[in-house]
Amino acid sequence: MPKGLFFYVKGKEIKMTRTDAFLYIGGSYPQLRSIETIKNLGIVTILTDRSPNPPLKSISDHFYNIDATDLESFMKLGDEIANKFNLIGVYPIEDYAVPAATAIAEKFNLPYFDDLTAEILLNKYKSFDICSRNNILTPNSILIKSDSDIIESHSNIVDELGLPFLLKPVSSWGSQGVTIIHTVDKYEFSKAINLAREFSQEIIAQEVITGTVHNVDGLLLDKIYYPCNSYDRLPNIDFENVTKSILEPSGLPVEYIESMHNILNDTAKVMNLKNGPITGDFIFSKGSIYLLEISPHFHSIHQASIRTNGVHNPMKAWVSYLLGTSKPEDILNYQPTPGTSVMSSSWTDKSGEILEIFIDEDINNINEVRDVYILYEKGDKIIPKISRWNCIALIWGFSNKRTSLLKAMDDASELIKVEFIT
Repeated sequence: MPKGLFFYVKGKEIKMTRTDAFLYIGGSYPQLRSIETIKNLGIVTILTDRSPNPPLKSISDHFYNIDATDLESFMKLGDEIANKFNLIGVYPIEDYAVPAATAIAEKFNLPYFDDLTAEILLNKYKSFDICSRNNILTPNSILIKSDSDIIESHSNIVDELGLPFLLKPVSSWGSQGVTIIHTVDKYEFSKAINLAREFSQEIIAQEVITGTVHNVDGLLLDKIYYPCNSYDRLPNIDFENVTKSILEPSGLPVEYIESMHNILNDTAKVMNLKNGPITGDFIFSKGSIYLLEISPHFHSIHQASIRTNGVHNPMKAWVSYLLGTSKPEDILNYQPTPGTSVMSSSWTDKSGEILEIFIDEDINNINEVRDVYILYEKGDKIIPKISRWNCIALIWGFSNKRTSLLKAMDDASELIKVEFIT
C-alpha cells in the first residue's frame, strides 16, 4: 500500500504519499503479460534493459538503460527510486539479472532470495551437490576446476559418465556454453571446454539422460510453497539441445505433475528458500524424475502464456502478495480453463547479415495463432555457429486440440522466412 512521507512547512506537518512501484529487470517481449499484470494492479512499472529500446519500453511507466550486470548503476537507481516511490518488489527475467535483484531486495528490505541463496541457485554444481546429499535425483555430475583437472579428466569422464555427456559452465543461462560430447576426440573436448569457459572458469561434465523435458513454476511465500503452472518442452530436432515449443499445461498425468511440484518444494526446503518465484526443470526417464535445474525466477517465455485461467498468472499472485491486497491461494486456486497454449519458434540454419524477414500473409488464416514476434531486423547479424540465437521468431497459439495446435505452429513457422545478404 502507498506509504507517506512527513515533513514540516512553516510549522505544519504535511504528509506526502509515495506511489507503489515495481522494478522489472529485463524488457524482452515475452514479459508483456507480466508487466501488463503489474500495471493493472495500479503499480508503477520501472523497467531496465541493456538495450536502449527494448520491446516493452513503451508500455512501462519509467525506463532506465542499465545492463543487468551493472550492480553499481543499480545501486544508484535504487537511491533515485527511494526518493520517488515506495518500491514493493523486484523481478529478474533471467539468471544474469538475479544478483542485481538480490542487491535491490536487500537495499529495500523486500521479500526475495538473499545473495547467498541466489549464489547457490546460480551455481549449478553447488545446487546439484545439495540435491544429491538430500536424496533428490539429479544427473551424475563431475566438477572440473583447473587446467590440470582438464588434462586428466577426459578419459575419466568417459569411463564414469559414458558417451554422450554434457560439458557446461557452472553458471550461465539459456543453455549458453553447453556442448554435447559424442566422441572420445580430445579436440572436440578441448573446444567444448573453451566454449564453457567463456561463461565461467569452473565447468561441469554431466551425464546425458534421455527422456521428456518438463517445467513447473512455483511461488515461495514465507517458506510456504504454492504450485503454479506446468509445461512440456518439445525439442527442435534440427538443433541439438534446443527447445522448439513449450506447451501449457503439461500433458502428463496429474500425479506426475504433483511429483514435480513436490520435488521443487523439497529442494526449496533444503536450500532454505523463503520468498520468491522459482522454476524447476525436470526430465522423465525410465520411470524416474530427474531435477535438471532450479531457477530463482519464472522462465521468461512462460510469462507470455495466453490461457485465460487464474493459474496461468503466478506473477499476479506474487505482486498481490507484495502489495498486501490478496492472499496467494485466492488467486492461484482456480480451476484451469480447457485448452492448451503454446510458445513455439521459427529457426534458420543460415547465418550472416539479414537482408529481409518475410511473414507470409497466410499466417493470418491459421486460427490457432495468437501472436508473432520477430526477434531480428534488417541489418542484424546472425552468428555462424548454430546456437539458440538462430531462432528468428516466437509464435504463440491456443487451441482445445493439442495435436492440431502443434501442427498449426509448424505451419506458421514455415511461413516465416529470412533472407541474407550474399
